[in-house]
Amino acid sequence: MSTIPNDVRNYIKLDRLIGHSYGTLRQLFKTRYSLFNNGQVWDDSPTCGGNYYTNVIAKNKGFHLTSVQKISVQSGNSSEWDLTTLTALLSNIGRPKTLSNAQIQQLQVEDSHLVQLRTIRNELAHHPTKTVSDVEFNQLWNRISTILVAFGEDDTELDKLKDDSSFNRSDQPISEANVQEAARLNSLGTQAHKDRKYSDAIAFFTKAITLAGVSDHDRAIFYSNMSSSRLALYELKFGASSASEIEDPADLRYRVLQDAKQARNLWQTWWKAHYRVGKAYASSNEHEKAIKSFERALALDPSNVEVQTALTDSRQIYGRQVRQEHLDPRLQPKTRAEVLNEMKENMGVSLERSRLADSMIGKINPTAGDVLQGHKYEHGDIDCKQDYEQAAKYFAKAASQGNAEGLYNLARLT
Repeated sequence: MSTIPNDVRNYIKLDRLIGHSYGTLRQLFKTRYSLFNNGQVWDDSPTCGGNYYTNVIAKNKGFHLTSVQKISVQSGNSSEWDLTTLTALLSNIGRPKTLSNAQIQQLQVEDSHLVQLRTIRNELAHHPTKTVSDVEFNQLWNRISTILVAFGEDDTELDKLKDDSSFNRSDQPISEANVQEAARLNSLGTQAHKDRKYSDAIAFFTKAITLAGVSDHDRAIFYSNMSSSRLALYELKFGASSASEIEDPADLRYRVLQDAKQARNLWQTWWKAHYRVGKAYASSNEHEKAIKSFERALALDPSNVEVQTALTDSRQIYGRQVRQEHLDPRLQPKTRAEVLNEMKENMGVSLERSRLADSMIGKINPTAGDVLQGHKYEHGDIDCKQDYEQAAKYFAKAASQGNAEGLYNLARLT
């Protein structure tokens, strides 16, 4: 960490603190799942994930998950869920009508914290330079840690994550014999990769990873190498240009991504781990996510040409994707006026009656009124111009009152 600029270190620490919340949110999901399903236990099995996806997510239009996120839910393994997936599951999971007032109030408080955490995370993810000043760092750290403490985290333990030494664990039990064996296996895997024997390379790296008494940094290298070999094997079979979305959990690229994330989690200050995550996302045509990972890698190694090239490529492809969507009329969101006209044509509801209903919503249910105002500002209406910032404010206001639709739309918009 000593060679990494202080403002970049600050960013990494905040990013890691956000990542620390994943375990807490996974447990929160399991608690809610049990509460909402008569005591059933989420056991992280494919059976549990598959049933939940089929019976809940596939039937609920409120879920808007990427193909990778859908597969991660179907796998059942909650340790593979990112913050976006966790937020979607927590905010859209059906709630029984038998909950007590105290339980409902607790859920509303938790949902409010989720909104705040997701907002901060989005601010960091879209940070253009991946650098944070000391003043901003302390402000954001306090905001995040306050939320995590509210979820049950120990603030003393969280403060330990501020220390640079926490990135280099000295308390790991090391087996010199296993370190040497792991190095030998890694060398064999590296040579097999060079010889284009990618399946053999993966086997060697897998053996190296399973050895106990090896440092996190060494293990990160093995995961990174395995991610690279899996991607090379995929490209050998299907071509490097077949960057389609992942639709099958057996798709090699899903394991490419999981291996890369393991490397990143084990060594968060290593540029190549973030680069591997970016390459994994790029291979599955998720270039917006790839860009964020490449930007992190570049912040850690600003002169790295390999990262610069990958970042430029993903930015160009993502730019084309955005322009293509913008030109496709089928993908354009409808204004409120267009929605009301469709209701008139399809259901015979007059515009005057629809407008009257709109005006009454806020009086009857202020929170629902905030959601409606959010939609109006997001898409534009006769009495307000399109304004995403105003839309986000209304969705946030509704979400702070425990409104699931407000929470979802805020997460989607930001």
